Amino acid sequence: MNRRQLMYCLIALCLASSTVTSAQTKSTVISVKSKDGTLIAVECAGTGPSLVIVHGGTGDRTRWISLFPLFASRFTVCAMDRRGHGTSGDSPDYVLQKEAEDVAAVVNSRPGPAFVMGHSYGAVASLEAAFLTNKISKLVLYEPPLQEPDHTKAVSRMETMIHAGEREQALATFMREIVMISPGEVAAMRGRPSWPGLVASVESQIRQVQALGTYRFDAKRVSALKMPTLLLTGSETVSPDLKRAIKTLMDSLPDRTLVVFEGQEHSAMDTIPRQFADAVTSFLLGKTVIGR
Repeated sequence: MNRRQLMYCLIALCLASSTVTSAQTKSTVISVKSKDGTLIAVECAGTGPSLVIVHGGTGDRTRWISLFPLFASRFTVCAMDRRGHGTSGDSPDYVLQKEAEDVAAVVNSRPGPAFVMGHSYGAVASLEAAFLTNKISKLVLYEPPLQEPDHTKAVSRMETMIHAGEREQALATFMREIVMISPGEVAAMRGRPSWPGLVASVESQIRQVQALGTYRFDAKRVSALKMPTLLLTGSETVSPDLKRAIKTLMDSLPDRTLVVFEGQEHSAMDTIPRQFADAVTSFLLGKTVIGR
């Protein structure tokens, strides 16, 4: 076999692999009506127990699509667009409670109990949804911002940038100064397919930061949640508020497990997707979870 024939064979093999992966992760998009009538878009693929995924402050469900092949053989994985994101609807009277109601509505629409995984702001919504439905069998929370300081100045600069058309700069400001992601991680994020979606939804950060400013975490209330919960964090996460939130949940939740992704920050699902999926899958299916 000459070099050109070998090249064509490799290309054919790659295409065949891509076709198989696509077939295995064929997805459907549905709409679920939330408590206030807002339609929430949900994309599902795979077979098995339902795993509802709630994205963070920016972007939409598409950031999770690349992980579908890692989950779809064992779960019916369903990534939702939070209200005001992607193709979901919205309402003018925004409060965090509505986000929790959206998650609960999606969970209640699934046949049988469901697992729920939330990232960042989506993890707060997921935590609050656990008080609204009894169908969540296990929770996975990745660095929820439970106790945010005053970000008024950073938000003001973001608003100025957005009005000036400097949307990427506004997003970078949010990532660096509020989430406290390292400059290197922000640079890496710029090169990922999810970046344009994050830029497109940067305005949503304003109301979310304001909503978190009025959120009051109640440890006694949270201690009543009995479902097993997996807490995820990165060893290199800089934000003291995110670190404090994980410790607070470790102290409050009666049935919790902690996994630390070594060398990672706030986006391990992007940087080490297979390790991320393995840790989540092991926990949800009842296997021993080892910190990474």
